[in-house]
Amino acid sequence: MNDQNTRHSDRRASDLQRTQDRRSQKPRADGMRFPTFQEQSVQFLTRYLFFALGWSFFYLTGTSTNLHLSLNAINLIFGVYFVFNTLAFWHAWRVPMHPLRYRMAMWADIALVATCVVNDPYDIPPSLVVFIMIVLGNGMRYGMRMFGEALMGSFAAVMIALSLRIAYGSQGISAGMVFLNLFGGIVLIYAYILMSRIESSRFLLERSSKQDSLTGLMNRRGLIETANALFERIETYGGMTSVMFIDLDQFKRVNDDHGHAKGDAVLRRFADILYENIRAADIAARYGGDEFVILMPETSIEDSELVAQRIQASFIAWCAERTYPCSASIGLGEAPRDGRNLEAILDKVDAALYHTKAHTAPGGLQRVDRLPRATSI
Repeated sequence: MNDQNTRHSDRRASDLQRTQDRRSQKPRADGMRFPTFQEQSVQFLTRYLFFALGWSFFYLTGTSTNLHLSLNAINLIFGVYFVFNTLAFWHAWRVPMHPLRYRMAMWADIALVATCVVNDPYDIPPSLVVFIMIVLGNGMRYGMRMFGEALMGSFAAVMIALSLRIAYGSQGISAGMVFLNLFGGIVLIYAYILMSRIESSRFLLERSSKQDSLTGLMNRRGLIETANALFERIETYGGMTSVMFIDLDQFKRVNDDHGHAKGDAVLRRFADILYENIRAADIAARYGGDEFVILMPETSIEDSELVAQRIQASFIAWCAERTYPCSASIGLGEAPRDGRNLEAILDKVDAALYHTKAHTAPGGLQRVDRLPRATSI
């Protein structure tokens, strides 16, 4: 029981960062960056600023007689955009992480600016410059995936807007407009190349800081940050994830009898066994020493139990060939049923792990939902 309490204390000390407001988290996944609410607030306030400048442009520059749309139609378009931006701002305050909202807001920006370009009365429309702000604002805030999407979307919108200007019989395409588009395109492509290099360097740095150097698995810090994002998505969109807590039995005997080099080889081989038995979408981490944690998104506890049994069988077979006395004891839980964050569910899965180590032979497996009532936390 003392071992369990010690693990609980160490875990709570390491997970104090979870007490911060969830809006301060900055998880990243699949090329998408999830900015904080404070960062998104700056973007929404910038949208309001450009909204005011765009509306003033059509009303205060004395060009209303040259517009293809009436001022009432432009008022309606700007009004719809203002309402949408306000609702999106409110939604960002409620749900900071929401990729669909990021995209909808970006495409609303592109649509509004394209409308302004079509109705811009000048030979070289100043409103074209705003596309650069859209691409840079979304790319630097949401990652390379959104950067590329904003870049392609803006280029397409420019082509459509310029084609409509010609169709409407406005001033047409001047040499100045051609060079403005060339310069703007070069700036955006160059910015994209620089951003991709910066993102690659940042990714390598983050990966090295979150990877266990011995096993190549994620380390505890990486596990906590990744799990925070995963549980946030479950809280927002629903779904489930299975959680597996693994402790290697008799590992200390390998170090004592065969040396630490052999012990390191055991840990590396166990990491390989984990990789061989889990999917690419699953998360495997070395929690510390000879303890490991696996998160299996959208996997029921029944399916994860089968995976756990395969891991145990593979590890026992490998150890038997080398006469090592090791096996793997495993506790299993399922979120959000057994906990809505990593700390809560690990407490219960650790109790299941402790129960199987205390009441069964080495290499046992215990699910949280099958724990005796007196043992459950």
